[in-house]
Amino acid sequence: MKVIRFTTEGLINSFRIPQTSAHQLTYLAPTKTNIVGMITSIMGKGEDYYYNLLKNIKVGVVPLQIDSLFTDAWTFRKWKESGSGRDILKREKLYKTRYVIYIACEEDLRAKIYDSIKNPLRIPSLGMDDEMVLIRDLTEIEMEKTEDNKIHSIFKFEEGMQFIPKFGGFKGMQIFPPRITTINLDFNVKKIPRKPEKFIQIVEFAGLYCELSSPQEFYFDHEKNYNVEIL
Repeated sequence: MKVIRFTTEGLINSFRIPQTSAHQLTYLAPTKTNIVGMITSIMGKGEDYYYNLLKNIKVGVVPLQIDSLFTDAWTFRKWKESGSGRDILKREKLYKTRYVIYIACEEDLRAKIYDSIKNPLRIPSLGMDDEMVLIRDLTEIEMEKTEDNKIHSIFKFEEGMQFIPKFGGFKGMQIFPPRITTINLDFNVKKIPRKPEKFIQIVEFAGLYCELSSPQEFYFDHEKNYNVEIL
């Protein structure tokens, strides 16, 4: 399978877990909805195109580095009079992030996405609008299916699955151990406001890879020696 591969580097990013409000928590890595949002933006497209793109591409993410996780606090206006019409929102943020991102789709769409990443119409941001990222090492590669018990990317968690984290970074780096969380892969836009759907559980981490209790089917990146699950 032919895919687009590139690396993103950000100073401060946040990938909000939707179920949180007053204290907004973050995923450790961008989800499919975050990545498609960035691609839609740099292509110069709008909301309708975004929902269409969600259905037509698959993504894989290998988290390489997160220097730290911190909580930022900022005020916002509200309609209630209490608190002088203001309230405080806390938001988890990630400092100095680096990810390898894989995008799989049909050839014509892949060519458009590749050209847009190479020549973006808008400044790339991943997370909120002001969370800009650098995109490096853009390329197209061929990936082959493989069965292995090692996985380097974020992967889907199945009931009863067992895994052991293994160090996969560099000396002195910050480690974020595996945790299981829920993401959505699509939205139902027929309802207002839109409703997330196609929920799955994933295992996310940084600075590590995982050994599974039994081999699973992944895609293999020969150049970087990564096993990647593309969802």
